[in-house]
Amino acid sequence: MKQVASLGLLCFLFIFCGRVDSQKTGKVPRGHMQELGLHRDPDGHVDIVEAPYSAQEFWANYVSKRRPVLIKGAAKNFPAKSLWTDNYLVKEYGQYSVKLEKKKESEGIPVGDVGLGRDSIKNFVSTYGEKNKYIVSQLPKPMYRDVLVPSCLSCGPFADSLVEVNYWMSSGGTKSLLHKDAPNILNCLLNGTKNWLLISPKHEYLVPLAKEPAMDGGGYSVLKVDKVDLIQFTKFKDCPYRYANVSAGDCLYVPYGALHHVRSFGEKNMAISFLFSRSMTHLKSFDSQDCEKPKSKKLTDLEVAWDFDGVGSLTMGLQDPIHYKKSVLYLFKKMKKTSMPTKTLFKKLVNEYIESDNKEKFHEGVQLIKDNFIPENKTVVTVDDIKALPLQSWRNLISFLEMDPANTLQYEYKTFTRNDVLPIIEQSIDKSGKLDSQKFLTAYTEKLEGSNKVAKEILQVFDSNGDGDVSKEETKNNLNKALKLFDEEMPEEHINSYSQTYVYRSERPEVAEEDEMSPERNKMVKPSDDDDNIGYSVEVGYDVFSADSDDSDGQRQRPRKDDPDRNDREDEDDEEEDGDDEEGEEDEEDDDPDNEKDQDTDQRDTKKKISRDEL
Repeated sequence: MKQVASLGLLCFLFIFCGRVDSQKTGKVPRGHMQELGLHRDPDGHVDIVEAPYSAQEFWANYVSKRRPVLIKGAAKNFPAKSLWTDNYLVKEYGQYSVKLEKKKESEGIPVGDVGLGRDSIKNFVSTYGEKNKYIVSQLPKPMYRDVLVPSCLSCGPFADSLVEVNYWMSSGGTKSLLHKDAPNILNCLLNGTKNWLLISPKHEYLVPLAKEPAMDGGGYSVLKVDKVDLIQFTKFKDCPYRYANVSAGDCLYVPYGALHHVRSFGEKNMAISFLFSRSMTHLKSFDSQDCEKPKSKKLTDLEVAWDFDGVGSLTMGLQDPIHYKKSVLYLFKKMKKTSMPTKTLFKKLVNEYIESDNKEKFHEGVQLIKDNFIPENKTVVTVDDIKALPLQSWRNLISFLEMDPANTLQYEYKTFTRNDVLPIIEQSIDKSGKLDSQKFLTAYTEKLEGSNKVAKEILQVFDSNGDGDVSKEETKNNLNKALKLFDEEMPEEHINSYSQTYVYRSERPEVAEEDEMSPERNKMVKPSDDDDNIGYSVEVGYDVFSADSDDSDGQRQRPRKDDPDRNDREDEDDEEEDGDDEEGEEDEEDDDPDNEKDQDTDQRDTKKKISRDEL
């Protein structure tokens, strides 16, 4: 404990003395406490090429090298570019819903007519000019008909690589955090202009990153983009970057893992973003047999791994199914076999993927494995069987494991707690003991900043006879029912509790020989204070963002059901092999039913181990 305290004191003295010294000498770093990008001159604009641009050249010159490029005119012929006027959007797609963010990502979550962070296109179009909100959403599938896929991404291996298609719309004035994404991206601008700042993955080691469970997927920097502290984060003053100025009709390629910051301009700023598999970067060669003539294709003619019907839950941000497929195939590779007994594969998949403190959810996961990955009437499963599994099998597994509550219509109920809602209810009860509906609606939407839709749903619970008036008896009898709506906790992995801790990565090549998320690389590298952990030097003792600071524009979050002392989740990586001696023969070490774990015991930090009898 003394060593930790001493280290924290040294870190504090380092920052404090650095600030004092800079004040004495007047040698304040260039760009200190100014906008991101003023710390040094850029290394120039990203490469510019003209459309149509061939898929072969796109892969060879840029995707395989993780180098950004601006493709001028690649989106100029999109039907959406001319069709998507405000009137057209309302008439044709107004009934569909989209996900929202505030114009500055760190400012919190806006409210729409569908709920917290969710709006109908009709309501958004009528309010986006005056409200602090913009669309950052999956593109509703009915809107695919107005979108083309540029020639550089519509043939060869690229044609099967689309992970997700996103939709961006604002009245300009948006600014993002400095962040990175797990897939490759081709962002095509339909209206307005965007200015991008991009940092190569090889320079990521100079950037302080928020400590998160998996650092090789997406992530963000703790730097405040309007006020970069170059005394606390002194490494960043040497960080090179390039810029891109994007106009309507252009498409910008952003390599996976490349940190970027975006500012948008124009009374109407609208873009379509194609997220495609990072595995394309690591292809050994590019098969261009069907790419003889560069030609755009209709988005409706290509399969997208994750889509959104515009009504229910989004699938935004879910992982590329290719990664999961590789992880399952790696189970065979570790055993140096091309097949394994069905029972063995079942046990391995359950131990690899299904963990839950909730007994019902655990058994739901076990059944999902059976239904999607275990063929009936087969005693042996081969590598070819796994490769032939339909995309829907992988979708079912990933949705079960990774679904973000922010993608669902229940997000508001999981964001607020009963402790947030109870005071709003109490102050809305009049002297006679009746709940004043109008007073409650006003308090819930203005003080708690919740949605009018959910406020009305709460009132419906109170008004059990449906007469439009909440009596004293209904207020008393239904209070607990209303509060129960908010009892389901936000899953721990979806609580952003990382902004108080940052890490620096080790220096790495621009293009690694193997994808950092590959199972060959021990799945995903996880941050740790352990000196043996490869890839991190963890700085301690800094409060990057203070929730109590008046001038903090950091990750101030809405009230959430989180414990401030909760430790980061750590998924254990089970490297044990099954011990099969030959194909078709199994160990008998698990036959003892006493090996079964008590499902009601807290197993939060270890994978569930279950006996063969239960399976």
